[in-house]
This record gives sequence, structure tokens and C-alpha cells, in this order.
Amino acid sequence: MGKGQMTALDRRTMLALLGSGAAGALAGCGGGGDPTPTATTGDGVPEAYRTATGLGDGQRDPDALATQSAVNYQSEPQGGKQCSGCSYYVPDKNGDGLGACTIVEGTIDPSGYCTSYVAHEGGTDDGAAREAVAVPEDARCAVCEMKAANFPEWNAQAVHADDTRAFFCTSGCATTYYAVTEQFAETDTDIAGLWVRDLNSRALIDGTTAYYALETDADRLEDPMRVNPAPFGAREDAVTYVAEVDSLTEDDIVELTAFDRALAERYRGQLLD
Repeated sequence: MGKGQMTALDRRTMLALLGSGAAGALAGCGGGGDPTPTATTGDGVPEAYRTATGLGDGQRDPDALATQSAVNYQSEPQGGKQCSGCSYYVPDKNGDGLGACTIVEGTIDPSGYCTSYVAHEGGTDDGAAREAVAVPEDARCAVCEMKAANFPEWNAQAVHADDTRAFFCTSGCATTYYAVTEQFAETDTDIAGLWVRDLNSRALIDGTTAYYALETDADRLEDPMRVNPAPFGAREDAVTYVAEVDSLTEDDIVELTAFDRALAERYRGQLLD
């Protein structure tokens, strides 16, 4: 659903529909339980989410939000559907693993689900799907400034909601960009897509659903920048990888939302402000 369509749902319409029992058709993915202690807005989310943009480009209106109970929110996915794949989902902005929703109050567990789930198709305002693109020959890594095209087995890329693209030499730079977007991005809009190279196949995979082994041995992979997390499209491949490394366990397998400033410091500390 485009931003224009979402803003057409004014507060009066929302409240009327909720009162008539139509909440399931309108409310987005539910929040993750009670408001967090650090919340600074009236509906229980950190200020960064107050009017944030969701994956489907709709903007959050703090005055027209459904309650979590109205949409039967649950903290587990259902039938393969979860909030992180919903058009109304606002990805984690402060590294705590939770996000928000453009039309439901409270914080959101990305693994949660509610009755108003609407799959995010990665569409832009003109209806074109957001996909990975060929890396331009002159594109420099948005984090370290090396030429991304020089590393076809390692490079990565991201696209923002306004279609601004960023390219990276490695997964370490891509995840650092995700964690500290405000330092490296040329736009203030949210990241709408991110792709990294699967360590086994070297094919581009969806970085938002990938599994990352937190590799720290600079000699094990011989990749650009020397220290990078190892991405895998399937969790079982990540498990196989860490099982063969004495210093790693399954606790060292994380998803993209785990990358915060602390992990960015681990991989690209020398480049952070």
C-alpha cells in the first residue's frame, strides 16, 4: 500500500472502522507487548518511530493508531507470516531488536503476527519491485570507499525507500551501514532492501532474512577488509559453519536486526565517528 493511500485513512475513518469490528482489515502488525520503559511517546514507542515510514512507504500517524488487542497481536509468526515481512512494519532503529508499526501502537517484535498482516512486496510508488541491481563499475563502498565492483564474490548493496542505493565491498560494510545508517547514508529515508553474498554460493541473497555467523578470524575467509560476518541464506548452513569453528557457537548466529553500534565497532570500528 503506497504512502498516499495510507494517509487517506484519517483518524475518523480509522476509529469508525475499528468500532465496527473491521480492525483486522486495517490495522498493521501489532506491537511487542507493553510500552518499553524507555519509550518517549504516548503510544509506547521511542521517539524515532513516532512518524516513521514503514516498508510499504506508509507514514506512521501517532493520532490514528489501533490497539494491539484490536488486531489480535501474538509474539510468534503464523503460517510463515511475520511482522518483519509486513508492509506496515517499521524496522529497528535503535538496535534493541524491536521495530514499530505505521498503524498500531506500541513496539513490534519482528517475529510477531497479527490479523491485519499485509505482505510487503518491495514495491515503490510507481509499482516497480525493489530488487538488487548490477554494481556500477565506479560505485564506491558507502562505508570504506573501496570500489565495490572489484569484489564480485563479496560485495553487497542496499536501497532506501526513496530508491537511493548504496553499494558495499563486503557484508561487514553492509551491516555497519545498517547499524549506523545516519553516519553513512545520503538520505534520511529508511532502508527498504539489503542484499549480501551467501558465503557458500556467492549469490546475492536477501540480507534482511539472512543468517550471519559472527566470524572474527581475519585469516579464515581471506575476504576484503579482513574481518566480516559470514552470511548464509539458510540457518542450517550457518550452523554447519560454526560447528567447524572452535571459537564460534550457535549463539554467534544472528539476524540483521542484531547489528547495532557495538557490532559495527567490532567489524568497522576504525571507520566510525
